[in-house]
Amino acid sequence: MDYDYKQLHYNEELAQYPWVVKGYKSDGYPESSVLAGQTRIQFLDSYESERDAVEAHPELLNNDEISYGSAFLDQDLKCVDHIPDEPDLIF
Repeated sequence: MDYDYKQLHYNEELAQYPWVVKGYKSDGYPESSVLAGQTRIQFLDSYESERDAVEAHPELLNNDEISYGSAFLDQDLKCVDHIPDEPDLIF
């Protein structure tokens, strides 16, 4: 999949490989999806160091600056308000 951009995240819960690379694609879901029209965020890989992540994904660099992301900012990219908060009926 082609991504509009990638970001590097630090997740201390992943002790040995805390540097996580995620790919972002605007309007990345098919029309049949309940998430159609939203940004698709996809986990790509995790790395032991920031350097390893950038070596594997040089597109993280923009004007020699690393593009960092955060789970807090990702929350605003996903809106699931339109999905009912009730169980599906099983017949």
